[in-house]
Amino acid sequence: MRLRWWLLVVAAGLLVALAPVSPVLAGEEKKGAEPAKEEKKAQAPPAEKKAEALAEKPAEKKEAAKAEKPAGLVGTIVAVLPENNTLVVDVPLGKDYLRVGGMVTGKTRITIGGKKAALENLTWGQKVRINFRRVESGTELLSVEALDQPKS
Repeated sequence: MRLRWWLLVVAAGLLVALAPVSPVLAGEEKKGAEPAKEEKKAQAPPAEKKAEALAEKPAEKKEAAKAEKPAGLVGTIVAVLPENNTLVVDVPLGKDYLRVGGMVTGKTRITIGGKKAALENLTWGQKVRINFRRVESGTELLSVEALDQPKS
């Protein structure tokens, strides 16, 4: 019993004696002790400098990409259903196709040759560029741009 008590007292004494040595253990935060980012870069070895430079470049590219206008998906009209206000387009993806069926709403911009058109003016087999978004009720077409004239 005395041996346990003695070990407990020694362990507590060591803990108290070593605690102030480390500011982290003492609960103190370092204020102003951290070198600035520029100083860290200057101190970093060349390999780390290259890695930091590469890490900064993608951020610049992302900002440039945000400024570009979305291109939309280009595909071929498979079905035009004016009674349901629906358009179905097949978009080629490698060897396969992505079939996009969407609702045409009052907000949908439909153009043929740069001029405003109606859903009824679009025909099967026509090449179009579509922009769409997902909504609770399905897919809503934001714009449909005919890239070629309707087939007669």
